[in-house]
Amino acid sequence: MQFILSDFRILRPKYEVPQAEGLNWISLAHSYAKFIEGNINKSNSKSMDEIYKQVANICNRFACKPEKISNRGTAIQDYSHQDWENMLLFDFKKSFSGVGINERMKLFSAVVDEVFQMFYCENMLPPKHIIHVSCTGYVSPSAAQKIVAIKNWGEKTKVTHAYHMGCYASLPALRIANGFLSADHDKNSDFYLKKDPYLDRIDIVHTELCTLHFNPSNHDPSQFVIQSLFADGFITYSIFNSENYLKTRNEKAFEFLIDHEEIIPQTEDAMAWEVSEFGFLMTLSGKVPAIISENIEKFLNKMCAKIGLNFIEIKNSTIFAIHPGGPKIIQYIQEILQLPKEAVLYSENILFQYGNMSSATLPHIWQNILQDFPEQNKLVISLAFGPGLTVSGSIMRVV
Repeated sequence: MQFILSDFRILRPKYEVPQAEGLNWISLAHSYAKFIEGNINKSNSKSMDEIYKQVANICNRFACKPEKISNRGTAIQDYSHQDWENMLLFDFKKSFSGVGINERMKLFSAVVDEVFQMFYCENMLPPKHIIHVSCTGYVSPSAAQKIVAIKNWGEKTKVTHAYHMGCYASLPALRIANGFLSADHDKNSDFYLKKDPYLDRIDIVHTELCTLHFNPSNHDPSQFVIQSLFADGFITYSIFNSENYLKTRNEKAFEFLIDHEEIIPQTEDAMAWEVSEFGFLMTLSGKVPAIISENIEKFLNKMCAKIGLNFIEIKNSTIFAIHPGGPKIIQYIQEILQLPKEAVLYSENILFQYGNMSSATLPHIWQNILQDFPEQNKLVISLAFGPGLTVSGSIMRVV
């Protein structure tokens, strides 16, 4: 079933950290953690300055550079200063790994509650469904359930959680929304009969606090990539029945045409996102780019064929929304598929402006595309990757 994506709203995190400052902060945090751990274990043979120089060299070698990411947002005040005696999460006097998972989830809950209150202001009409997407924190009742209770929407709004799928979760969220639309799209249902599509919308809300899971005592080089790539991001948008929307509104929007998703065999160890004592822990294999290169064109051919399109024929005139699963993923896919530079500009722009916001990243790219008022019927192919190893994609057109 075809449907409309529209009404994108972004809420930026409270603190914006220029990437150069962020890399220095990461190096300092690792250095302090290493120095304090060495003092406790009585294994220190180096001064703090010596440790910092060593850590900064590792960070400079492996971290995402400012020419790729200019800025990253965070909801956590600690990243905005270097007063190490007054850190909320990273008080090294208590633990050189930062606070435990319970304290991190309490902060997640407080931040996300506030985000929902800002998205659903006083005069907001209730949606028929809220799909809450996150892979960076879980509490029950969730912020989505709380806002429905606070607003007294319990008889009007159903809440569904799309959790822990990682960076590709916006596409399964669309699939869930499509299922709800299909179930409700009956000529005898209230959904079909209502003239105002806004009253029967499905809201998808992404709340990602990736910076919540920084562990300064994990000095593996891969962690410097992850810790310098990911950022916080909050965005909401709405799903509408195509027929009703197109009759009553004329704003630029996307019409969803098709999706496709595959878990590639024998790749289950390529990527992981697991709960640990001091936050969630990501592991990322160096073989992910090779897996993508071996499978991506075949994947796109299958997806396009579902709606009678030939990928080779359309690729040079299509906009690509590519989730930046790593600092070189966008460039890598562009080269593999031999895409023109302008096809991936929106993906590169969002990575540069905000970093990787996990599941919130693709919706930010979609919003950025619509801001430029693209021509009618322009195709947009979205691609994202996650644990499994899962490859997920969709095709939309501008209406």
